[in-house]
Amino acid sequence: MPLRTWRRLVLVISGALFAAIVYRWISLERLQRAAPAEILATPTPEPTPTRPPVISGKLDTAKLFNGITLHSTVETIPGADATTERMQPDSYVLDLKLQARVPSPNKTIEELAKVSPSLPKLLPGLASMLSADPVSPLYAQLYDTKVRVLRENLGRLDLLLSRHNFFDCQTVLQMQHPQTHRKALLFQADMDVDADGSDGDRMPVGAGAPTNFKPSTSYRWQKKTAAPNPYLAGTEAALKHAEDEYALGTTAPVRKRELRNAIALLRAEVDTLKKYSFLFTPPWSAMSVQTTKSEKRRCA
Repeated sequence: MPLRTWRRLVLVISGALFAAIVYRWISLERLQRAAPAEILATPTPEPTPTRPPVISGKLDTAKLFNGITLHSTVETIPGADATTERMQPDSYVLDLKLQARVPSPNKTIEELAKVSPSLPKLLPGLASMLSADPVSPLYAQLYDTKVRVLRENLGRLDLLLSRHNFFDCQTVLQMQHPQTHRKALLFQADMDVDADGSDGDRMPVGAGAPTNFKPSTSYRWQKKTAAPNPYLAGTEAALKHAEDEYALGTTAPVRKRELRNAIALLRAEVDTLKKYSFLFTPPWSAMSVQTTKSEKRRCA
């Protein structure tokens, strides 16, 4: 391309750039001199006041597994901002308050008979052995201990005494025979255990074997008749079953060790049931215990 043509092309491009710059400058000058359009301010609407929702407490009555009646309620009060309240220990609180009525002890023969109706017939001289204020200090000590245990375990609802175990003792009475002047303590309490003991001489038919039942107790005597103990056959059957399993060649060594111990205990129990009769321990009992010298001084 000739040199003259290049010069013309450069001049054309330069002129176009100059014209564009001038046009842009003139447009900006006109825009700055023009009066700005008035912008009408839109008024901000005032918020409509709203009433906060009312959070009311809900009373829910339930029973825990240990028999405690539970009243639950939620109470709210106005507070500061969330950040402040989150740092305050007393802004979110659960108060535990256990109310327990300490029972009054039975004092008279009539009150004792409400729980054990046959007691006046079984012990006809019991009324004469009761003083005007026969309650032993042991009764107050017992319930002081129960209350202390409640306070110690209040933070653990699963460890609190059950309703039954808190109200299990009816009374502890100090007694003295009017003629012999011998002293004794009478306990009237509800025992939440199975009735143990058996006596083939007086009760040849068993009343069943509930969980944890023991046909023998620590108080026993020689059998008076040839009548077998009602629980002897069941114990002998358990012994034979254990011996048969022990004799199997497929029984594991660990299981054999367990069976060996069980067989020794069952053989001893069979021998005991053949020789002795045992004292019954019914769920409801009025137990008279002869006091020791130290207890006599305390009861005096």
